[in-house]
Amino acid sequence: MEPRGAGPVAPTAGRARRGRDAALLTLPAVLVLLVFFAATATIVVASLSVGGGRWGLRHYLRLCSDPLYLGYLWRSFRVALYCTPITLLLGYPVAYVMARTTGPVRMALTLLLVVQFFTSYVIRAYALILVLGNNGIINRTLLALGAVDRPLKLLYNELGVAISLVLIAVPFMVFPIYGVLKNVEPNLEAAATSLGADRRRVFWHVVLPLSLPGVLAGAILVFLFDLTAYIMPGLLGGGYFDMAANVIYDQAMEVRDRGFASAMSMGLLVVTLLMVYLSNRWGARVSERAGE
Repeated sequence: MEPRGAGPVAPTAGRARRGRDAALLTLPAVLVLLVFFAATATIVVASLSVGGGRWGLRHYLRLCSDPLYLGYLWRSFRVALYCTPITLLLGYPVAYVMARTTGPVRMALTLLLVVQFFTSYVIRAYALILVLGNNGIINRTLLALGAVDRPLKLLYNELGVAISLVLIAVPFMVFPIYGVLKNVEPNLEAAATSLGADRRRVFWHVVLPLSLPGVLAGAILVFLFDLTAYIMPGLLGGGYFDMAANVIYDQAMEVRDRGFASAMSMGLLVVTLLMVYLSNRWGARVSERAGE
């Protein structure tokens, strides 16, 4: 016979254990957020420090009044703005094939993307240099075919940086879209076809609207990756086409003007947060319309 009062003790102990488990699971996330906020606070303090124990907005005023540095911010924003839809055009068909094809093909595509994703950026950059350079595969092929008289300038300019950002960011676009498309029932497409819709209308009116959450997530990831890119502009730009992250590094490590570098970092962070906010608002509206 159980002791009187033993019944309520077990549920209480179970709730306490679940609470401890939840706290242990959230602890890594809390630590990451603490490090992020501490680093951000350090950058804010550095951007407001004007030397001699004084504080002010001198670095921000310089950033807002100097067309040169505003141009670097705009350049990063512009490149990210047109590279993102190009990456979407390349990544969406891959995600769709992965969601609708057989197991071996899906596994091969997934393995290819994972290997590309986890390969070092430096290795990928030098691989692209071997492809896009004056003696690279593309130029040698065009010269051999007689299509051009001299090598095309595909490196150390905006074109080379854009090509590298698009190719490197494809996995960031494919996996979120694939994660949504694999949960879309193929029977919905079959039902739309049986009602008289052709394949084009099935895609535009059934598949694409249902995959918009994945498209939005992938677009945000790719845009932020391109906006804050450092290695690809540094290696494939060759110093002739720097973006905001490269200028921030130069100001902090070479010019030793860490206050101004911090102000530029905060400007880039503000643009990033603004784009995330606007994307989330747009995504919420799209979801509401889809629900209606």
